Amino acid sequence: MFKKTKDLLLKKCGKIKPQLAIITGSGVKVFPDNEPVFEISYTELPIYKKKPQATSHKPSANIIGHENKLKLYKIKNKAILVFSGRKHLYQGANIFEVSANVKLASMLGIKELIITNAAGGLNPKFKAGDLMLITGFIDLMQPTERGVLSAIMQPPKLIEAKLTKKIKVKLKSKIRNGIYAGVIGPTYETYSEVKLLQKLKASAVGMSTIPELIAAKSFGLDFAGISIISNVWNNKHKPSHKEVVRQVNMANEKLNDLISSVIV
Repeated sequence: MFKKTKDLLLKKCGKIKPQLAIITGSGVKVFPDNEPVFEISYTELPIYKKKPQATSHKPSANIIGHENKLKLYKIKNKAILVFSGRKHLYQGANIFEVSANVKLASMLGIKELIITNAAGGLNPKFKAGDLMLITGFIDLMQPTERGVLSAIMQPPKLIEAKLTKKIKVKLKSKIRNGIYAGVIGPTYETYSEVKLLQKLKASAVGMSTIPELIAAKSFGLDFAGISIISNVWNNKHKPSHKEVVRQVNMANEKLNDLISSVIV
């Protein structure tokens, strides 16, 4: 399926060779003022086509804020492939499915990857609309032989990718830095869970991205993860997906400015 998808996309790209890939999260929209060279629905790509269900369990519906389209742009003479939307573990997808976009980018010869998401703020210094560069992560999404909570016994995994370091230095006045905690979801965190994550030094929490970060490193891509802080926790706040998408929409211009400054 990957080879079929790769061949299909190479045919659509023609002589254009994508150099950078961007994965967008809930409500994230990149290059809104530019027309894509082409766009194609995920359902038209072999690796994303729905498989017959072995049980009576129905797959979950698309999540609001995820277009589920693949788009190619030419920005500053650079060809950029945008994965507009992603799959999540809580939808019933497995680890290979949620990181398939990264593998596909690698197969297409792409060397750099920017991964975005909407995340809840845990650092009280953050505010909704802030951008946070993911400098490390705590993986509470994937169980090991010692259980999913074994991650709390380990220090956060720090990200040493060149693109992450470049953004940290070049845009230090325009972006926050912090540790991203990934949980399966799809529920929002309780008071006790928030306090635990804060004790683990997490600055933001979300339900995606970590499998993609791990896959990017595995495939040898240069990468960076950026979270849009969609809300900041306090004991009177009741988060909702509607609020997340609204806050991310308001921060999209800031994110696009950041991405444009990184593209050279």
